[in-house]
Amino acid sequence: MFNLSYKEIISRIQEEKQLSEEEIQLKIKEKLVQLSDLISKEGAAHIVANELGVKILDVSKEVKINRLLTGMNGVSLLGKVVQVNDVVNFKKNDREGKVVSILFGDDTGVVRVVFWDTNHIKDVEDGKIKEDTILKITNAYVKSNNAYKEVHLGNRAELELNPSGVEVEVKNERSYDFEKKKISELQMGDVGVGVVGTIVQVFEPRFYEACPRCGKKLEAVGDSASCKEHGKVEQELVPIVNVFIDDGSENIRAVAFRNHAESLLNLNKDELLKARDNLEEFNKIRDGLLGRQLILVGRVIRNEFFDRNEMMVQRVIDVNPDELVKEVEKVS
Repeated sequence: MFNLSYKEIISRIQEEKQLSEEEIQLKIKEKLVQLSDLISKEGAAHIVANELGVKILDVSKEVKINRLLTGMNGVSLLGKVVQVNDVVNFKKNDREGKVVSILFGDDTGVVRVVFWDTNHIKDVEDGKIKEDTILKITNAYVKSNNAYKEVHLGNRAELELNPSGVEVEVKNERSYDFEKKKISELQMGDVGVGVVGTIVQVFEPRFYEACPRCGKKLEAVGDSASCKEHGKVEQELVPIVNVFIDDGSENIRAVAFRNHAESLLNLNKDELLKARDNLEEFNKIRDGLLGRQLILVGRVIRNEFFDRNEMMVQRVIDVNPDELVKEVEKVS
């Protein structure tokens, strides 16, 4: 499914047809009435775009990074390598191989690009693809990974290195794959939403016993703990962190597990364990976190006991005060 919000569809129509937002919304309302409200407003917006000749999902030409949508195939991009990561060897089930990723940018943003083809990976290993290399990518596909959009290159993808006469400017801003909302707009069941806010309360970290192989919570069996799938295993302590964040419209309790808990508090697991056993140490950490500004991405659940919505954190993104103002303006 293409993850394109209602606002993004309207924005694309505005860009191509120079219509006001009010004019477009009126056409969408007319379409909803015409179809007896049997489709969503996003669906009506797609129909209106199509009738106006606006190709929302056109990948027949080069796509800018800020126009990438999860689910796109056959994508072409032109940009510059910002960073090259190490080649990683992997073994999964009966399959072995290599994979490598880069950060790749154009004048609209930066995206992670993942190479799976051995020829492309060899270009990285041989130093042909390095920082500042200009790449023309064709026949790639777009996925979502932990709230970020990613471009993947299989064996059908093609690369052209440093095409003649091409220059690329890079806007160093990652391309997110989430819908920004105010906290007051969040609804139970929202998935992949991002809120921009400030930490106003921090609770002591807690831990639960988990299976180190599958990550599931262990169950007590007599005097020991056991995993339903893997039986008796050596326990792994998994951190849970709860904070309240506020964005001026409302506040919400955010719950983070594992590496997201570490990112939320800017601590590793050993430091979290130390803070758990030392109240004075935790108070110092808490005081340093109050007022921290960030973007939290996750899903919204309903806590029936407290009769309130809560956010299960799937990504933690730091922002500085200037960036925060920009993000708030985008949401507003």
